[in-house]
Formats: sequence, C-alpha cells, structure tokens
Amino acid sequence: MRKMSSQCGMGAMFFAVLAVGAQLDRNYIREKTLEGQQTAAAKGNHGGRPKVIDDDMLTFAVALKDKGVPVPDIANKLTIKVSKNAGKSPSSPRSTEHSPKPRPPR
Repeated sequence: MRKMSSQCGMGAMFFAVLAVGAQLDRNYIREKTLEGQQTAAAKGNHGGRPKVIDDDMLTFAVALKDKGVPVPDIANKLTIKVSKNAGKSPSSPRSTEHSPKPRPPR
C-alpha cells in the first residue's frame, strides 16, 4: 500500500510541474502579445474594425429622430462609408447578413 501512494505523489508532482510550465508559457505569450499591441499602437495601428457610423452620420440620425422620422426611414437615408458595405444603407439586406435570423412562427 505504501508503494502505491508514492506513485500517486509522483503523478501529482508531475502534473503540478506541467501546470507551472503551462502557466509560464501563457504568461510569456501574453507579454509578447501586449508588446506587439504597444508597438502597433505606437505606429498608429490600434486594431479593431473601422467605425461604420461616424460622428456626422450620428448627428444627422439624431436630428432626423428629433424631427419624428421613423427609424427605418432614418436607416434608409444613411450610407455606410467604409468596409465591404460601403455605399449601402445600414438597413440593406447585405449589411445585416450577420444578424440573427428570425424564428419561423409556430
């Protein structure tokens, strides 16, 4: 019985060493990722997707909403200026491809 418990202890120690190694590797990857992000930010690249609605579009949309224009009509009057949907309205079917699909009625 004594021999079996020492084997369990060795196995537990082995997995503890592996866990420490994995944590060190994770920390190293995280540090390098943050360094890369800081370097990119210093060059002016902040990552992420470009804004679809800029400040001018937002001001225009708010002004129309304050006048009582319905939201679908406001969306039809706006035009996306960047990304693959440039030149389209935010309410067009191509610009809402990734929206969840409505469930069929029961």
